[in-house]
Amino acid sequence: MVALLVAGVVGIILQITMGGVVRVTGSGLGCPDWPTCHGRLIPPPDYHAWIEWTHRTVGALVGVVLIGATARVWLRHRSDRAVLWFTTATLALIAVVGGIGGSVVLTELHPALRTLHLLLAEADLAIAVAALAFATRAFQAPSLMQSARAGDPPVIRMAWIGAVAILVALLTGSYAVWQGAGTICASWPLCGGPVLPTNSMAWTHMAHRLLAGAGSVVLLVAAHRAYRLPGASGAIRLASLAVLALVLVQILVGAANPWTGFQQWVRALHLTLATLVWAGAALVAVLVSLRSVGRDEMKSDAHR
Repeated sequence: MVALLVAGVVGIILQITMGGVVRVTGSGLGCPDWPTCHGRLIPPPDYHAWIEWTHRTVGALVGVVLIGATARVWLRHRSDRAVLWFTTATLALIAVVGGIGGSVVLTELHPALRTLHLLLAEADLAIAVAALAFATRAFQAPSLMQSARAGDPPVIRMAWIGAVAILVALLTGSYAVWQGAGTICASWPLCGGPVLPTNSMAWTHMAHRLLAGAGSVVLLVAAHRAYRLPGASGAIRLASLAVLALVLVQILVGAANPWTGFQQWVRALHLTLATLVWAGAALVAVLVSLRSVGRDEMKSDAHR
């Protein structure tokens, strides 16, 4: 079960990455129909068609993996309610994501639908991460439960605020690209020219940068505080360190976009790293939250 959930998490990240490649290469209508591609199961020998088809195929394979994981949970781990419902929700949402992906194609890449498509894919990733955290039961280690303190709630709140802020920044960046504002600012950190943007496209782009900067600061503080929690588990500390490193690398890659003239590989890497930062932020928030859940369960057991 755990192996299937790990494969599901990795698969969702890969699917979102391929979606980024579709976006930066302009392959969104490489397959103008859905679910077939030019009326065929296998696309014609066209660069854009194969990129879009690969994105769809990865999504279908992820769905198969999640069907397997869900079936195994229902057959052998039904008593574990948290794993059961999180895994089932992951499967249900990936189906919705696929359906909206079809709508994106059939509406010829409507920006609002594309943003919703990405939002739900990122939400599905967070749910899959939560399912994996519950399945591994790392939060139930006795030393972790015993070390939960009254200082945990502020860290939990900050961790979730940081995670949500990063998700908002991610979505605004994608929306800016779909509105044609992704490459409007040719310098970093400012847009070039006057300090304040002079047109709506530049404001759209700079709004993303400002939100990304604010979200990064909050998330860095949250990850640092999670790492320094008294008696924090190895899982919390490792996830926090990963988030700290990913945020710093993401800032550099974001700056590299205008520095390299918005090369396609840099733009695709930027979305992939944003997804990894979001996944790491969600994992830290889940682990810190479950640490307190574990403490409460331990107290409840002691009173029985």
